[in-house]
Amino acid sequence: MSTHTEKHLSEKDAVTTSVLPEDHLKDLNAVEDVILAEQSYSEEEYKKLRWRFDLVLMPIMMLTYGLQFADKVSLSSGVVFGLKTDTNLKGDEYSLLTVYFYSAYLAGQIPMSFVFQRLPIGRALGVTVILWGIVVIGLGLCHNYLQLSMCRVLLGWMECSVTPGFLLIVASWYKRSEATLRSCMLFAMNAFLGGCFNVIIYAIAKKAAEDGGIAGWRAINFFLGSLTVFAGILVLVFVGIPNDVWWLSKQRKTMAHSRIISNGTGDAGRHPWDWRQVKESLVDPQYWFIVLFNLTATIPNGVLTTFTALVYTGFGFTPLQSILYQLPANAIGFCVIIASAVAVTYFPKSRFPLAITWTLLEMIVFLYVGLAKDASKWQLWAAFSFNLVLSCATFLIWAILPLNSAGRTKKSFTGASALIAYCAGNMIGSQTMRASDAPRYLKGLTANAIVMAINAVILLSWWIYLMRENKKRDQAYETSGLTLEERDYQNKIAGETDITDRQNPHFRYLC
Repeated sequence: MSTHTEKHLSEKDAVTTSVLPEDHLKDLNAVEDVILAEQSYSEEEYKKLRWRFDLVLMPIMMLTYGLQFADKVSLSSGVVFGLKTDTNLKGDEYSLLTVYFYSAYLAGQIPMSFVFQRLPIGRALGVTVILWGIVVIGLGLCHNYLQLSMCRVLLGWMECSVTPGFLLIVASWYKRSEATLRSCMLFAMNAFLGGCFNVIIYAIAKKAAEDGGIAGWRAINFFLGSLTVFAGILVLVFVGIPNDVWWLSKQRKTMAHSRIISNGTGDAGRHPWDWRQVKESLVDPQYWFIVLFNLTATIPNGVLTTFTALVYTGFGFTPLQSILYQLPANAIGFCVIIASAVAVTYFPKSRFPLAITWTLLEMIVFLYVGLAKDASKWQLWAAFSFNLVLSCATFLIWAILPLNSAGRTKKSFTGASALIAYCAGNMIGSQTMRASDAPRYLKGLTANAIVMAINAVILLSWWIYLMRENKKRDQAYETSGLTLEERDYQNKIAGETDITDRQNPHFRYLC
């Protein structure tokens, strides 16, 4: 180990070798080389490199993420184009298809996180996306409830790693100040590509109805499945962390790694599973805020992904109109997500206030649509066109999940737990809209508005906790005698040697 490293590790309140995992002590020389390399390149060189992986990684991940949402709402669109009739669905069997999807999505989180931590993450994601596309094609071949149920289970398992995997990849390439905008660019594809696919779905279903050939809902799944297989091939070939991709030279891989070490969270490289970090997560207050937030934020999401088209038809629109008239909602959702991400990029402290604001706005929308008795269908349509604003709060918070947790296993376990809560919330949400409550679903919409109020309280409490935690750490730093340079250096050492955020006193939370 060099003299420089020994000096910093011996300082008061430093991340000492007694805290470092024993199997990582041998890596300290390599870690210091990466830290020193950070100063070897100019800001202009870093900017050019960032543009390169912006142009390679982001379009592929944006397409893939948008397809994930399109696959979910294809069930909602398909039901107005004959899916229920063609497969003889009865009673609540349709809503149970969403439960099967999220049950498998939930069950796959920990096992897939365990596997992805031992494999090149880009390759593993590519294979799962290809398999997911094949399952979507299979959905178009189903003829009964059993076949649909089996495909929905497989689809949930294949899709479960996409969100946590992409968030880890973003955190492995981008600085903390850059990550929120890139993550939200992925998430905004739910709205943007959702709108584009609604137009395509409308055209496919309309032509199928006019020609009297293949059913519209089958054509929708064949189209989306084929496009997903193509996207999976692109992910397999191009996506990964800096050290794994083929399209960067060795020097540029070092540059890409060194520019994000100030995050203090490491990258999504392969690491052995560390059960100590799992135990730490379970006693970390932030972990439980994450779980509770994801549970309450996604109960309404279970309504939107499954029942949106049916809510529009409940207003009095035809099945084809219910697809077209969702386009303004997609446009509003896209603009709000991107605008919020830009705001957070320039005003980092606006993240939680914005998330709370959008949650309360959506609560008002659900209350109005659920309780307004004399409103016209156009008034209800105008209000419900803001339904995707709800997802903005979730996406602003999801963007910081891998940036507010350090330690490879802790990040994986926390991300998996967040998605487990996400699944549970979506399953609960899909069951709040009962067939007996159709066509307006007044009880379900009102109940979900109450859940949003609870979610806003959780966000406020979490925000206060993170601010207090940062304040305590700042006070400890002021009395430690360390210089700012020494603190930053030790934070980088901790991040590169798999130290968790709670073990590292120099880590600061984004809030």
